Amino acid sequence: MSTAEITTPPENSHQPNWAPAQRIAFLCAVIGFAVLIGLGLINLGAADDSRAHIANGQIFTSLLVGYIFWISLPVGGMALLFIHYVVKTSWGLLIKRFLEAATRTLPLFVALFLVIGVSLTFGKSATYWWVNPQVTMIEPRMHDSTARVNAYEENPLGVAKPTAEDFFLYQKAKAITHELQDRDEGNFGFLSIKMFFIVGLVLFAIWYGFIHFMNKWSVEADDPNKVLASLEKANKLGGPGLIIFAITITAAATQWVMSLEASWASTMFPVIFAVNSFLTCFAFCLALFLTMAEKPPLKTVLRDKFQIDMGTLLLAFTLFWSYTSFSQMMLVWIGNLPEEIPFYLKRSMPTYGFWWCVSAGLIALHFFLPFLLLLFRDIKLHPKRLRAVALYLLVICAIDVTWWIEPSLNEGFGLYLLMDLGAIVGVGGLFGLFFLYEVKKRPILATNETYLLPEGHSHHE
Repeated sequence: MSTAEITTPPENSHQPNWAPAQRIAFLCAVIGFAVLIGLGLINLGAADDSRAHIANGQIFTSLLVGYIFWISLPVGGMALLFIHYVVKTSWGLLIKRFLEAATRTLPLFVALFLVIGVSLTFGKSATYWWVNPQVTMIEPRMHDSTARVNAYEENPLGVAKPTAEDFFLYQKAKAITHELQDRDEGNFGFLSIKMFFIVGLVLFAIWYGFIHFMNKWSVEADDPNKVLASLEKANKLGGPGLIIFAITITAAATQWVMSLEASWASTMFPVIFAVNSFLTCFAFCLALFLTMAEKPPLKTVLRDKFQIDMGTLLLAFTLFWSYTSFSQMMLVWIGNLPEEIPFYLKRSMPTYGFWWCVSAGLIALHFFLPFLLLLFRDIKLHPKRLRAVALYLLVICAIDVTWWIEPSLNEGFGLYLLMDLGAIVGVGGLFGLFFLYEVKKRPILATNETYLLPEGHSHHE
């Protein structure tokens, strides 16, 4: 997205040299999509008949992984701007230009959304199970496992105990039976090709409207005579904007990610989806800010207090992710419902592949490690160390998104994980090109608003 008022800043505005970053973004886009498409063709050629339909749609599945991860930047940036205007934060003012440039990349994700939508016409190869009634059916091995579990429950002493895989397939068969019953009752209007496009385009229209006005008023604030009026308008939009953001992000998380798992529903997952957007976008903008913090104009306004605040907010988002993720798992465990259990069985049972290792890794690497690191004041005050933590969390968030999506469709280790990596790098390269094009249009510091920064004292004073 762009507005007519946004123009290239003057030569004396301390605009960084973005050329090296643009070259890196271009290489990432080319290499990433080359890996995605090349491995996709190899994967299709190596697949047997029983998995040919999955291999045929794997390129779009991997593209979905990259898409869901990177759309956190424009959508999460929009929400962080709302928070900044409502609370009048110092961190929001310092990274404001990066957040605004991220939001203006939204048209790229509209285009990619339409590309992903093409996969819905692929019949049995579609990424989403709800496109084809015949895809999600009870397989013969599920019947066998169900029979063994039923026999064991009727006579536990006279029948051999079923394996862990038998119990898993038994629960999965019950979930699919539940889903097929709901389909027969006509409860899947929301999950249809038509509604996929309608809901998606409505969400993008709402987000585009918010982003347009926030960027428009930000341009107006460059006029010293209009800065107070512009900030007041943005402040009034921030509160309602956060409420509408919560509603729209719930629809997006439900239709784009949660619906990949047959009959699974979680009231906590949209919150996790939103927190992941906050964390991903903030970590990206913080890393970029700290890269430039040693040079004007950011150097002239940066204080130790502001850097500590940014590190603390990074810790807060990490803790919020941990709380919501644990709450979701706890509610599923307590409920013990057949339609919800398969989500965690696929991600916690060794018999289903290596995803249980990823689950354990996320507990250690997405919570414990950043929690311990960000407790230290020295890390928050050291730009390179704090930037390293922010970049580390970006990688972990990408793994988390992959963990959401892939276990619903694939077991074990395969080429599809390298395809996911290619998609994340490729979409990231495209995002980088759009982002750098937009960020060059404005000075990287909102100079007229710096009077709002609180007095920050140096760590050495």
